[in-house]
Amino acid sequence: MTNMYPKSAVIVGGSIAGLLQGLQLKRNGTNVIVLEQDPSKDRHSHESGVTIGPSVVSLLNEYDATGRPAAIFAEYISVAWRKRLRVLNRPSPRHMSNWGCLYLILRANFDGIASATVPEPPASKKGDGMVEYRPGKRAIGLSYDKEKGRVTVQYVDVITGEEGSASADTVIAADGVHSSVAKIMQVPTRRDYAGYIAWRGTVPERLLSQDTIDYFSNRLNFTLLKGTYFISYLIPTETGHVEPGKRLLNWVWYFVVPDGSPEMASIFTDINGTIYPNTVPQGLVNPELWADQVARYQSQMIAPLAEVVSKTPRPFVTKVGEAQVRQASFFDDRLLLVGDAFTAFRSHMGMASEQAARHCWQMDRVWRGKITQKQRDLEATIYAEKFVLMNRLIGLGGLGQMVAVVKVLWGLMLLSIKHKLGRA
Repeated sequence: MTNMYPKSAVIVGGSIAGLLQGLQLKRNGTNVIVLEQDPSKDRHSHESGVTIGPSVVSLLNEYDATGRPAAIFAEYISVAWRKRLRVLNRPSPRHMSNWGCLYLILRANFDGIASATVPEPPASKKGDGMVEYRPGKRAIGLSYDKEKGRVTVQYVDVITGEEGSASADTVIAADGVHSSVAKIMQVPTRRDYAGYIAWRGTVPERLLSQDTIDYFSNRLNFTLLKGTYFISYLIPTETGHVEPGKRLLNWVWYFVVPDGSPEMASIFTDINGTIYPNTVPQGLVNPELWADQVARYQSQMIAPLAEVVSKTPRPFVTKVGEAQVRQASFFDDRLLLVGDAFTAFRSHMGMASEQAARHCWQMDRVWRGKITQKQRDLEATIYAEKFVLMNRLIGLGGLGQMVAVVKVLWGLMLLSIKHKLGRA
């Protein structure tokens, strides 16, 4: 089979999307440099849950050499409504993971970092490319030598201020919703606040009653209250424990807060008086504010959910939004935007890692001569447009905003017609 993988690549962004791209490139013989602006050795994950879709599973099956389980299998999707424990329960198999666990498994495969998750990283395989992970490096410039077919990334060390550069045949921007590369390239970007926030947290399984564990086990749970709703499911610990008794119960609470309101300002001001633009980390949420939030709604919750929320030791909170660019490739297809740098969905379906992995498989087909870059970009755009609307649909439906739901359904119908007519 034809292999036209680039000989060298620079990846801007060393999170899940960047590491999935980096691992695939490495295994196909490309020499890879990852530039990550976070200077820490181990990225802080908030112990948040992520869905592992089929594209991620197939990438791990193809390239993972650690043998570590990355997820917990859930067989069902269930819905609770107000005080009714289960109004819907149907098979809907999926894999649920922990951001930190998945990240450390990918790091072990990519550049051999040892951790409690993977104490003994696997050795490189025959045919692997050479790799380097450079933390604390923020992209500040890009240039393209058309004659040589090389893209250069200029970067600055966020600690020392020292500047440097890295050049390669291909540069992949996997630097998230606030992409430095997109800003440098002045890519027009639509960025919207959804109108609601997400309180999040995890609880060690050992702190919960057996009835509560049984209720949440083996399923993705939706709990619909009046004008607000929860998603909850079991995930591995960051160190990779998936066995009963050592897992975490992960939950997300979607809650309407008007942008620019006094309530928004209060929520995103931490215990030290610092105002955060998007996320207040674990341990910094105002405890009195959180206690008031729980007290207002605890009586409306089913007993298992009330127990989980009340026993959460360190919640955090983040704004929900979406972002989308209209162009995926630049510099004669040698610079690519992938993952959240291309399209960031609202978080209801947990599609971020799945989209990132799909981008990997799409580029694999490009580099093997099965499709053109133009075809790949169109495929990525169609997928993004669909799931922007699908995530809106689930979020607005869960919040009970039915007029907005009808508008989204209309948008999905028009999008389907447009694609069938070839006008995407």
